[in-house]
Amino acid sequence: MKKYLHLCAFGVLLGAASCSKDSGKSGPLARPISVEQLRTQLITLSDTLSGKWTVMAASDSTKIEDMEEMLAALPPAVLPPDQRADLQKSIKRLSTLRYDRKTMSNSDMIDAYDMAHDSVYKALFAFLPDSGSTGIPRVDSLKNEIQAHHNEVVMYRSRYDVTAKEMNTLIRRYRKRLPRLGKPYDTLQPAPLFQWVDNSKPNTETPEEE
Repeated sequence: MKKYLHLCAFGVLLGAASCSKDSGKSGPLARPISVEQLRTQLITLSDTLSGKWTVMAASDSTKIEDMEEMLAALPPAVLPPDQRADLQKSIKRLSTLRYDRKTMSNSDMIDAYDMAHDSVYKALFAFLPDSGSTGIPRVDSLKNEIQAHHNEVVMYRSRYDVTAKEMNTLIRRYRKRLPRLGKPYDTLQPAPLFQWVDNSKPNTETPEEE
């Protein structure tokens, strides 16, 4: 069943785009002429993908930390103690719900995380003015930082998918050569994507040339 793109939970209007746990079959197709060149390209793509994931995860973690700090910085008069406590628990719970590079193959996990994150984001910002300053410099600063991280999600996920597609194409194109590369490349599998993939389309990749 098609899933809506995981960014929909963040209120981003991306039309009818949706996501799938399957990995893409498109992307630039490198054609190494030797096993060593194949290994080099896979190392480069794998390192690049790991780097993009690290940056994306760091942004998400910083956003959670900023939300915790902003909640603590809000004066007692802004929200009742019980609501503050509930919101604090919800913010702390986010890190336990977050997917990783393996579990993101289950698109339901990403959907659930995005929905929980969006719910906390909206609940926290409901205690702030719709526009203008709150009158508390630190809260205003954190508000801007949180919104910036919130708006970067689409960009980070798109950039991750670009590299993942390229690596997936290389893995599929040269699957027969992977056993010759040794550990850990001999067991490499295509990386899951955030983007939805239309699996009804035929695979148009050229078979590996031996």
